[in-house]
Order: sequence, then C-alpha cells, then structure tokens
Amino acid sequence: MHQTRGPGRPPKLTRDAVVGAAEEIVRRDGVDALTMRSVAVALGASPMSLYRHVGGKDELLVLLLDRAARQIVAPDLPADPRERLTALCTLLHDELVPRPWAVRVLAAGNLVGPSVLWLIEDITASFAACGLDPDAAYDAYRVVWRFVVGELVVRQSARTEPAQSRQVLGEVDASRYPALAAVAHPRTTETFGPGLEALLDGLTRG
Repeated sequence: MHQTRGPGRPPKLTRDAVVGAAEEIVRRDGVDALTMRSVAVALGASPMSLYRHVGGKDELLVLLLDRAARQIVAPDLPADPRERLTALCTLLHDELVPRPWAVRVLAAGNLVGPSVLWLIEDITASFAACGLDPDAAYDAYRVVWRFVVGELVVRQSARTEPAQSRQVLGEVDASRYPALAAVAHPRTTETFGPGLEALLDGLTRG
C-alpha cells in the first residue's frame, strides 16, 4: 500500500539531493556560503540528518568536484604528446573558468574527485611520452596544475587591473626602471595561452 507523506513533512533525503542542493548554493552564492546548515535549510531538513549521507563539508566538496568532473567530455586528442599536453591543460582551464567555486576549493586544499583521475593520468602519461621518468612526469603535472589554478585565482581576484597599480606602473621613472617604462599599461594581452606554452616547453625540453 502506498504511504503518502504527511503535510509539511520534508521529502526523503538522498545523497544526490544533498549534493544537488550544495551545488546550487556554491553556484549562486560561492563556496564560502556552503555549510551543512545552509544545505539543510535549502532542503528543509535538519543539519544532523545530512550526516547520514555525507560525512561533512570536506566530503561534500569532494562530491561536488566529482560531479563537475563527470561533466567533462574527453575530446579527441592529438597523437603528438606535446600537442596533447596543450589540449589537456587547455581543457582543464576551460572547464574551470565557469566554475569559480571549484577554483576556490582546489586552491584551498588537496581535495580530488575520483572522476578527474583520467585527466591527471593523461597529463602525466603525456609528460612521460615526452621523455620524463614517472616521478618527473607526475611532478610536471603538479606544476601545470598549479599554473592553471593559480592563473584562475588571480583572474577571479582581480578581473581588471586596479587603478592604483595602473597609476604606479604608468608613472615609473624611466631612468630607474627602463624595462617597466617601455611597457604600455594597462596590459590587456591574454597571458594564459602563451604562458602555458612557455611552461610546457620548459618542462618537456629535458
């Protein structure tokens, strides 16, 4: 016999419902707004009831990262390992751009969703195919990971060059700082692509 839910009684909680509510919070309000209490309020449940489905905020963040990683579509990759590195690192960057909450989480700690392991594997294997030994290949992956995440952290923190820095850089004494004086400010040139290529060239040159 089908049992109906009493009036005002919240729907039965599931892990997917908890993760879905958490995702809505971080997309709308940012990762700082994510707490077990805020998720409980969104679901009309008690905070303690959430712990039957997730162990705490860190586990919830891992589940969020894993959900985001499952949405990444693996592209057709070049056969050349050096070209493959550019494609993989650009893919990582482009997937993180619309997910500022994920950038914040990744920059704050060592949380990794299992569903992103294929990307880590492909980047590490591509470095190995360029001639690096296994340890060096993994270390190179860590370097580019930090470059990608760091570039996005800076971009999110300062979407435009602050007026104060523009003024300081635009009025430097050319006799003391000739290299800086020769640069036009503010700079609007995209730096990620050229920076990535220079970094990958250095890491694979051996």
